[in-house]
Amino acid sequence: MANINIFEKMNKVPGGLIIIPLIAAILINTFFPDLLKIGGPTTALFKSGSSAMMGIFLLICGSSINIKQAGLPLYKGGVLLTMKVIAGGIVVYGIGSLLGPEGFIGISMLALVACITSSNSSLYIALCSNYGDSSDAGAISVFCIKDGPFVTMVVLGVSGLANIPFAALISMLIPLIIGMVWGNLDEKFKQLCASSQPLVIIIMSFAIGANSSMNTVFTAGLSGIVLGLISACTGFIFYFVYNLFLKKKTALGAALGTTAASSALTPAMVAQADPTLQVYVQSATAQLATASIITMITAPLIVAYFDKKLKQKYNKQELPDAVTTNQ
Repeated sequence: MANINIFEKMNKVPGGLIIIPLIAAILINTFFPDLLKIGGPTTALFKSGSSAMMGIFLLICGSSINIKQAGLPLYKGGVLLTMKVIAGGIVVYGIGSLLGPEGFIGISMLALVACITSSNSSLYIALCSNYGDSSDAGAISVFCIKDGPFVTMVVLGVSGLANIPFAALISMLIPLIIGMVWGNLDEKFKQLCASSQPLVIIIMSFAIGANSSMNTVFTAGLSGIVLGLISACTGFIFYFVYNLFLKKKTALGAALGTTAASSALTPAMVAQADPTLQVYVQSATAQLATASIITMITAPLIVAYFDKKLKQKYNKQELPDAVTTNQ
């Protein structure tokens, strides 16, 4: 039998490991809604398995946190993470207090906070190779804590816009901590988690999509684009704020103006802790998936723009010395 490399082709699509199974499940649930209700392991895995998959996903995220990382990478990662948390808090108290959970133009606060508190870690690492150094790449060992629903749940819970039980927050931390401890003690386990992550993401994305329909995707299309543009615009703010804390300036703060493809999985997880948010899950999922695609395109352009500006600035500052030397 010929090898058609389905996985490789999915990987070539921006956010493909999440978006393709998500859309496939939405199509199946729209046109054949009873197909995945057969029961047994089929239904448990492909229809109602998102909670178990999220537990494994958090375990995997924890395994990537390097507690041995010290110095500048730790500092940069801490600043990046703090900025994301504060940005989420500003959104909640600035917009959420005025508009409530419904948000604006069809974008719920659940979708907006999940968008602002997330960022595309894979894209950040890729941009580090061109616009950063080893300390920038090492920062992800701390910064990756924002992957998954934990930060979103904390921000919504503290603000009062969602009723997040303390036990729900602890339940998110337990697999994260187990993964972190095990991953730092056992390099083989860390490697196992890294190789398993794509499969877990595919199954979890499918299970979430299996509870939505095409009607939601179409109605969320325009608002998803708006959400993506909002996320992209935050990159300009993050660029300037991040450089306030750095001696050596970098354009990578703008890379925070992205929405992680995995953030599309967050609304369903948050709604399990607070069922009153369930009404926003389907639209928020579609909006976040759309926003992730938009920011995958905008972020590299914005980072490249600021990197060019920084180089021009430093070249001008060094010019008088060069001229003096030549004289």
